[in-house]
Amino acid sequence: LVARATSVAVAMAELEAEVAAWIEAVSGTPKGDQSFAEWLKSGEVLCQVANALSPGIIPKVNSSKMPFKQMENIKYFGEAARKLGVPELSMFATPDLFEERRMDAVINCIYTLGGAVQESCPDFTGPKLGIVAKHHVHEAKRAAPKAQQCGGLSGAMEVERPTDKAGYVVKGVDAPHKESADPAPGAAADEPRAHPVVIPHSDHSHERTHFTGLDQDLKNKEDGKYDVGLEKEVCLWIEAITGEKQGELTAHEWLMSGEILCKLANCIKPDSVPKVNSSKMPFKQMENITYFMNAARAMGVPEFGMFGTPDLYEGKRMGVVMSSLLTFGGVIQETVPEFKGPTLGLALNVKCGDKKREQGVATQCGGLSGTMEVERPHERADYCVKPVDHH
Repeated sequence: LVARATSVAVAMAELEAEVAAWIEAVSGTPKGDQSFAEWLKSGEVLCQVANALSPGIIPKVNSSKMPFKQMENIKYFGEAARKLGVPELSMFATPDLFEERRMDAVINCIYTLGGAVQESCPDFTGPKLGIVAKHHVHEAKRAAPKAQQCGGLSGAMEVERPTDKAGYVVKGVDAPHKESADPAPGAAADEPRAHPVVIPHSDHSHERTHFTGLDQDLKNKEDGKYDVGLEKEVCLWIEAITGEKQGELTAHEWLMSGEILCKLANCIKPDSVPKVNSSKMPFKQMENITYFMNAARAMGVPEFGMFGTPDLYEGKRMGVVMSSLLTFGGVIQETVPEFKGPTLGLALNVKCGDKKREQGVATQCGGLSGTMEVERPHERADYCVKPVDHH
């Protein structure tokens, strides 16, 4: 076993050297003293290889040293390798290279790519790696309709079920019995039988049931309770304090980046949000919303008056967002008296504080019985009721 493992390691080292030499020749980037993983980890060299094999196949290559940008380069290379003919079974995952989990899979993938491009890129006349590999993978979009919540993919089955269930009713109809050549023993000659008959109901075509998802049902319920007047009042209050204009944007579109809310908090209490992200990246915008909520908690808004980040960013529960901002406008009138700007709603005096218990430590057997209003006896032997003889 040791000898076999050694031979495999030697073969993999030789294959790695062959692959590295091919990458150097194609990309023009020398490996130097770096290890194979360190050289390819950023994904830039691999993207250069892909663009050298098929110019423009990766339009944008990130040169940033940020981890998620480097992993993005590796992802771009993987997509390009698939287009150039590498089958899915020969691909590697991004962590296999970036975290050096399975470098053997990375080496095999690049070696397979070297053989695939000899078939898929006949215009490339540069260095070759391995032998010609022909992999033909064809993907086609299903002709079947989209799956429904209740019906699944029943519409794509060989025998399609009725689309309008209200129009197909199976009923038993009494029909006169016809004599058969071999009647069943003991059966009466004039006994009626019930035959199932499918009767279409043309008068109920308008009663077709429509199904919607749970999210849509909840959204419709929220929309039914949504207070448009409150939204307008809250947005005008924010405009008056921050100086920002809503314009033609909806409240969701205007506030979802979190920048307006962070500016609102800083106008009411300076430096409540020290850092406000101006990036358009989703996680940065959600971070702004979190910063505002932390500032609102610090100013005294109770937890039951808060909203969740998805409630605003995804627009799921804008009614809760508006109610929370109304609570925020009332609380700051009490907790931030130095703010003399426009007010929203009535002043709310909400105090939420945590206080450490002053009682003693709970015991293993007695629990907190020592802190009860009526304390239990500590020594039961001292509290025994005995009959006393009176002479």
